[in-house]
Amino acid sequence: MTNDPVPRARVSSMTTVRRLALAAVLLLGISAPALAHPEGFSGLRVQVRNDGVRASLTVHTRDMTAWFPPGKYPDYVPQVSRALAATPDELLEVAFDDSPVPATKASAFLVETGLIQVDVDYPPPREARTMRVWSKHLPHLPRGHQQLLFVIDASEATLCEATLSSEEDSATCDLPAASSSTQPTTAPTRPPPRRISFFLLGIEHIVTGYDHLLFLAAILLVCRTFREAAAVVTFFTVAHSITLSLAALDFVRLPSHIVEPAIAASIVYVGLENLFGKHRLAWRGAVTFGFGLVHGLGFASVLREIGLGTGGVGIAMPLLTFSIGLETGQLCIAAVLLRALLTFKKHPSFDARWVPAGSVLVALTGLYWLVTRLLEG
Repeated sequence: MTNDPVPRARVSSMTTVRRLALAAVLLLGISAPALAHPEGFSGLRVQVRNDGVRASLTVHTRDMTAWFPPGKYPDYVPQVSRALAATPDELLEVAFDDSPVPATKASAFLVETGLIQVDVDYPPPREARTMRVWSKHLPHLPRGHQQLLFVIDASEATLCEATLSSEEDSATCDLPAASSSTQPTTAPTRPPPRRISFFLLGIEHIVTGYDHLLFLAAILLVCRTFREAAAVVTFFTVAHSITLSLAALDFVRLPSHIVEPAIAASIVYVGLENLFGKHRLAWRGAVTFGFGLVHGLGFASVLREIGLGTGGVGIAMPLLTFSIGLETGQLCIAAVLLRALLTFKKHPSFDARWVPAGSVLVALTGLYWLVTRLLEG
C-alpha cells in the first residue's frame, strides 16, 4: 500500500494551524500584562527647613489613567496638573507631632514626557519632634504601586526613607532638634520606617520587565552553546549598564515616548533575525550590545520616576545596588532559560520547528507593543 501525500499535507497544515493558535494564545497572555504595567513606582521627596517644608511628588501619567481617565481630560497633562495643584490636601497630609498642618501653596508641572511633579509647601515645623507624611493618593494608583519616600533636612542630609504602598501609606520621621534646651533628653522610641532596598527594587524591576525578558529569551533562543549564550548576555549586560548609569546621572536622557517604542522595535528585529539571520556570534554580539544601550535607558526610567539624583537625593549607592539587583535577577532568569533551551535543543525537532515558531511569537509580540506604544506616545 503506497503512502498518500495528500493526508501528509493535511496533517502538516493542521500542525501549522495548531502552532499558530498556540502562538496567538501565548501572545495574548504575554502582551496583556506587559501593557497593563500593574506595578509602578513614584517618588516623594520631603525637605524640612526652618522656613517651611516642601513635599515634591513625581508620578508617571501611565499610572494615573484610572485616577484621571483620559476621556475626561482631553488636554491631559495641563488639565491633570491643574487638578492636582488645586487639591493638595487630598494628595498628601503632613503632621507635626501628630497634628496635621494645611498646605500653604501647591504647583504641578511636567518634568519630562509622561512624568508630572507636584510641589506642596507647608509651614515650618517649629519645635516639633516628629513629622508624619501620609500619601493619601496611593489608593488611586495601580495595585502593587510603590512610592519611595525620602525625607531630608536643609543641608540635604537624609532624615529617613521608606517604601510606601496603598497598604502602608504613611511614615513617621524624627526631626532634628531645634535647640538642646527645647528638646527632651530622651525621645520616645518607635520602630523606624521600612528602609528602601534598591537591590530588591532592581530584582523586581527585571522580573516585571516583560519586554526586557522577552528580548533576553529571544537572543538565547538561537544560541547553540553555553559559550555563545554567555557572550551575548555579557554584551547585553555591559551595554545596558552603561546607559543605565549615564541616564541615571542625567548625562544622557531620551523621553519615554522614544525609548519604549525603540525597545519594542528591538524585540521585533531580534525575532526576525532569528528567522532569517545567519546567527554569527560577532554580529549577534554587536546587535545585542547596540540594543542593550537602548534597554538601559528603559531601566533608568524607574530611577527618574522616584526622583533619584535630583534635589539632594543621592544617586551613587542606590544606582550601584539597583544595578546589582538588576543583574542578579537577569542572570538567574538567563540561567534558567538557558538550561531549559539547551535541554530542548537535544531534540532534533526543536531547532527546525519550535525555534521558528518561538521567533514568530517574539516578533508578533514586539510588533504589538511597538504599535500600541507609538499610539500611546
